Amino acid sequence: MADTKPVRWGILGAARIAAGAILPGMVRSAVCDPVAIAARDQSRARAMADTFGIARAYGSYDELLADPDIEAVYVALPNHLHVEWARRAADAGKHVLVEKPISLRGEDLVRLEGIPAHLKIAEAFMVRHQPRWQALERILRSGEFGAPKTFASLLSFMLTNGEDFRTRPEWGGGAIYDLGCYTAMAARFAFGRNPLRALAECTRNASGIDMFSSVILDFGDGCHAIMSVSLGQASAQTLQIVCERASIDLPKAYVPSRTEPSFIHIDTSSDHAKSAVTTRSFEPLDQYEAEVANFSRAVRGEDVPFYGLDDARANMAAVDAIFASARNGGWAAIS
Repeated sequence: MADTKPVRWGILGAARIAAGAILPGMVRSAVCDPVAIAARDQSRARAMADTFGIARAYGSYDELLADPDIEAVYVALPNHLHVEWARRAADAGKHVLVEKPISLRGEDLVRLEGIPAHLKIAEAFMVRHQPRWQALERILRSGEFGAPKTFASLLSFMLTNGEDFRTRPEWGGGAIYDLGCYTAMAARFAFGRNPLRALAECTRNASGIDMFSSVILDFGDGCHAIMSVSLGQASAQTLQIVCERASIDLPKAYVPSRTEPSFIHIDTSSDHAKSAVTTRSFEPLDQYEAEVANFSRAVRGEDVPFYGLDDARANMAAVDAIFASARNGGWAAIS
């Protein structure tokens, strides 16, 4: 008989993403049981644990990994620590959900090879767990509107905290690591395959992080993804996919409201001056709750949307090529 008990989770790092998104989702989910938090400063772990009614607060990550009661770990550490602690968690026998980006370079993922097959390892792109995105995938694969040909996305916000880890290049700061990994994933999701090459231009600040980056990913057969990401302009999140017989828009594609419906708009007009829009509506939801619930169900052996290390490797290959193109000023092949 399948195990139906909630998965017992530990959180590595008292980060804002844990407090503001992941832990509220776990607390609400019937299939998640957050039981411990670890931070280098135990007082921070204790304060966060108390906020969410969690009993155990550890002052080191190793203490949490040694806890035999914990089945799965969410790695909420700065980007440059993701691979190291994902590996340590797996070596401790834990399933691992790693905050994006999973690594700073694709070659770093070699360290995650040889993990026992029964352990679930995934990169945390919560958007793919929205019912709206799953409906989008069905629409695109159905061929109802022909093949997707062009993907365009803008994702940005104004980063004002000078102490934020995303301002530090050695910690994996910058717009590509923070936002471009999302848009690259979304393009791969839309086309249902991996890109062949990348062309990129990055504008960097004095510390060396990219503040504004524009990218073309070539998926072959005349199919392109055009993406811009920025940490230095107003909040924006657009996503449009143009198929052979329709243009498809997802308003607030990456961070939808938790209290209002979300939508897919499909325009089948062949006349620039006219519209023939149909709208599909989706109930409000917490996409982070959906993400941790699906991961927990995968741990219990259920057939749910799951994106493992192969997907993470493919996304990092695209990110590697984006940075390579920005350095060399031309197209970079994606291996």
